[in-house]
Amino acid sequence: MPRPPRRPPAGESRVPAARDGELRAMSLQQVLDQWLIGVILADAHAHPSYVNRVARDLLARQDGLMDSPTGLGAASTTETRRLRHAIALMATSAQDADAANGAPCYLKLHRRARHAAPLLLRLSPLAGPPCGVALFITAPEHLQPVPREALAVAFGLTPREAALAGMLADGYDLRECARMLAMGEGTARNHLKHIFEKTVKHSQATLVATLCRTAGSCA
Repeated sequence: MPRPPRRPPAGESRVPAARDGELRAMSLQQVLDQWLIGVILADAHAHPSYVNRVARDLLARQDGLMDSPTGLGAASTTETRRLRHAIALMATSAQDADAANGAPCYLKLHRRARHAAPLLLRLSPLAGPPCGVALFITAPEHLQPVPREALAVAFGLTPREAALAGMLADGYDLRECARMLAMGEGTARNHLKHIFEKTVKHSQATLVATLCRTAGSCA
């Protein structure tokens, strides 16, 4: 008579460890492929080991960022040299645990079209071995508007306050917001005062930074 399968103890995963690791990797890849920003993991020589969907599209277009046998490159020799130098420095810093938790490096890479907004890159060290670098790439055309409903829920804003806060986070100044929301500038300033009070912020710059971080967590 065959023995019944062993029941795992309480708290023990029913998925074998090796397969569990594979599933976690697959799930992470699926999540990264849903992001609106490009993600590339590269070694110290700028050779990619992982590229998500948005980054694959950017590399395929070769518009500001490209992959070659010698590693990641940019639209010009100067920018390619700057990019690879930054990657090498970040990878070196990843060998130091304290440095690996330090400030990231930011770069912009110009596009082929003269008037196109540049790609914005954030480079962060990845501890090894082997040590590497994570590149987070934002193409301005992929930026999404800040969700007004999320702001209203997160900070207890009224619909008009949430609309004004969202437009400020989208890059409009207060006068443009007032005009587009069909309200006087005095009314807009009064709403902004209430927004400051509810978000515990005291300047438009810190408010916008907070709103953008909130929007990123809702994307």
